[in-house]
Amino acid sequence: MDYLYKEYTRLNEKVEEHIKHSYEDFKFMGALGAVVILWKPIADVIALANPKMNYSNLLFLGFLSLLLTVAIIGFMNLVKQSYVLFCVSNLQGYEKEIRRILGEVGDAQVFCLNLEKETKFIRTFRLTFGAFAAISALAITCIPFVVLLNSNVLHALIYLLIAIMVFTSYFQVLRRMVRQYFSKAALL
Repeated sequence: MDYLYKEYTRLNEKVEEHIKHSYEDFKFMGALGAVVILWKPIADVIALANPKMNYSNLLFLGFLSLLLTVAIIGFMNLVKQSYVLFCVSNLQGYEKEIRRILGEVGDAQVFCLNLEKETKFIRTFRLTFGAFAAISALAITCIPFVVLLNSNVLHALIYLLIAIMVFTSYFQVLRRMVRQYFSKAALL
């Protein structure tokens, strides 16, 4: 029992550490969101300082760079979340074994934090994270698209196509990752 509890505690600490790092990524994405909004005024200043520079290309490349940076951060966050889900599924096994050793059955709340995550926490988290990701994707897609539309229609359409591809692949990976976790959790 002591060994199970120590390992359970160690894994819980790892999960908490990765969750904390994931929230730090959100802060970085928030800063990037501010840059998306401020990119047009920044490009205006750059274009005034260097009139030979193609303003439309500057806007397009800046927004595209920001989109790809957000995508990289988002996918890295999915890697962290997949590790957290892997650890949580392992913690569920520890919780079941500890509950069995302690003779806990039924509605007892002893050692069931991770066993209950898919029924209580994860559903709420999925809803709020999905809304956050959808709103972020919409803002990161629409704001640059509208700005680029006023500058160069071709650049706006290329940006829109790339943004749709990036966010579609992100949401597909997220959906598969969560589905895989729930199918594994159902086996426990």
